[in-house]
Parts: sequence; structure tokens; C-alpha cells
Amino acid sequence: MDLFVPDYAIDTEEIYSRGGRNFGDESFALFKCPGCWQVYLIDESADVVYLDPKDVTSRLPAERVRRECVGCGAALPDEPLSGSSAPDEVRVTWDQLRATRWAWVATVEVMLRNQKRMKREAGL
Repeated sequence: MDLFVPDYAIDTEEIYSRGGRNFGDESFALFKCPGCWQVYLIDESADVVYLDPKDVTSRLPAERVRRECVGCGAALPDEPLSGSSAPDEVRVTWDQLRATRWAWVATVEVMLRNQKRMKREAGL
């Protein structure tokens, strides 16, 4: 299993059920502040960051969080915040995720289910 939580492990349906829908074309990912390890959920298609795992209606524009981490006030690196091109310092590990209130947002079960779906869609 990957050290870092892949985007396809994120439970989109669970986010929707908690009020996290934006425009219907959400592209969710996790990232963290390298200074204080504050974990965030981002919808890259809407460029908004979810701040509170208990209230996914609490959001800020991604640019604002990039300028100033809600946890420590530091600026985030001017690099991708998710995916394989993101620096390791902003990527979230499974252990880090489990240690936060965001633990519900991604599970191994969802990751495996989505892997199967992606393989089917790719014709593999």
C-alpha cells in the first residue's frame, strides 16, 4: 500500500452526504501544512479548501490558505498541493490521516473499490 493517501481513496459520496458538494465535478485531494501538519481537504476543481472535518460547509478559497495556514499562519509552498508532483512535505500519509479528525474522509476500502472501477474503465 502507498505511504501517502492517494486521491482515489477519498470517499466522495461521504463528503457529499455531509454537505461538501460544490458544482458536481469535484476533484478532492488531501494536503498538509509542512510547518504544523494541519491537514486540509481541497476541491481542486472549485479551488476551495475545507477547513473543518466536522463541518464541510466551512471553506476558504485555496489561495487564501496558500498564503496563510489556518493552523500556524505560515505560507504554503508555491508548488502543487496534491498528486505525485506535490512535494512529500505537503502530502498526507495514512498514519497522519488516522491521527486527525479527517480520518473518515479516506479509507483503504474506498481506495480498493475505486481502483477496481478505474481498472474496469481503462479496460484492464
